[in-house]
Amino acid sequence: MINAIHGSFAGFNENFIYVLTSGGVEYSIEISLLDLDEILSMSDEKKRDLRILTYLVHREDAMLLYGFLREDERKCFTQLLSVNGIGAKQALKVLSSMKVEDFLLALDKSDVKKLSKIPGMGPKTAQKLILQLRNVLILESTDENENRAEQKKSINEYQDLIDAFVEMGHERRQVKDKIERILKENELLLYGKSRSEKETFLFQTLIKGN
Repeated sequence: MINAIHGSFAGFNENFIYVLTSGGVEYSIEISLLDLDEILSMSDEKKRDLRILTYLVHREDAMLLYGFLREDERKCFTQLLSVNGIGAKQALKVLSSMKVEDFLLALDKSDVKKLSKIPGMGPKTAQKLILQLRNVLILESTDENENRAEQKKSINEYQDLIDAFVEMGHERRQVKDKIERILKENELLLYGKSRSEKETFLFQTLIKGN
């Protein structure tokens, strides 16, 4: 199986994009309209370094590559294919009509009306999707999403500290991970401390750990 295509954006036609790999092979990949819009809005630098997750459909008359920017989109696509009567084209229409989280929310709420608005999707098909996928594709809880957002916001408060360690030669992602771990492990100790005090503690702990 082709897990992903890594290369530069070489153009598009309707909902197909063309990706040119470093080996000189150019692939034609069908993607959702939402992903296409996101790619077209990317900077030239990002377009030169695209990684498109793929799903290969092998038919007697053709080999078709479907592409996704995120793993949750590919998972949703493959689960949609497991529903009787839903083919790759229809699955892609779902992903073109709404974000994965919105689709999962519609499933969770058994929102037949919203799902029926997807092109090519009638009420009966919408009900079939709900019956077969509601307990398979699970929406992360609101609490989990809020905790992640809060955690990300907390890390970004120490951007100057992160930049300082990057200038010292450390990898940015590793510095962020360490700060995240230190904050979590010392949550009680740092409770009520000012940002300046927390930053001093983080700096001293990072220095000791390095």
